[in-house]
Amino acid sequence: MPIYPSFSINPAGFNKYDMDVPSLLHVLAWSSLVEDMRFNYCPEVVRKFYVNIKCGHGCNPSFFTTIVFDYEIKVTPQLLTTLLDIPHSGFLAGTDGEFTDRGFSFTAALKTLTRDIGRFYPTQLAVGRLHDDLKVLHFFITRCFLPRDLSSTDVLHSSDLYILSNARAGRQISYASLMFHHMIKYGMEYFSGPLPFGPQITKLLYKLGIDIRDKITLCNVL
Repeated sequence: MPIYPSFSINPAGFNKYDMDVPSLLHVLAWSSLVEDMRFNYCPEVVRKFYVNIKCGHGCNPSFFTTIVFDYEIKVTPQLLTTLLDIPHSGFLAGTDGEFTDRGFSFTAALKTLTRDIGRFYPTQLAVGRLHDDLKVLHFFITRCFLPRDLSSTDVLHSSDLYILSNARAGRQISYASLMFHHMIKYGMEYFSGPLPFGPQITKLLYKLGIDIRDKITLCNVL
């Protein structure tokens, strides 16, 4: 079965500026996720996962369902935590994928994390203003942990600032909550950019005992 290799990079390799990215990942409790980035995936299967997403009831769903090759899957943050062995402790993401920490100050974060004085709004702030170690962590976030269209990877989103700020401050963030709500967001919006969480979705299907190898005859990179 043709498969698409996930984007794989080694955080320990960024020693040029004496960057301590592995420690920042460890603080977030995300360091174990680097291995998952090497898990190959088939974009055709991942696309089916998103296209068939249906949410649970209410404005803050506790689960969603999807169908992949006649297999119906009920996905919860707890399922992601258990089968993918990812952290569920720490700050939680809201239903829009953003974070709901009312004590967080974007202005203070800009002053701490960048070489600027916070004159720009977060969505307009170029990544080039970040301190060097945080540039590399942001690289991981936008290409591995929370993929997005490559045209917007040089922009700092509010959620990026929140993640970077908590990493620098030594506070954990629930990756299970982050992944769960972004899966819903991408599924409901029929996300057409890079397929997010491809390695994790493939691993999830594998852990559920769903063998997709004999059901794919051609796998195109979408």
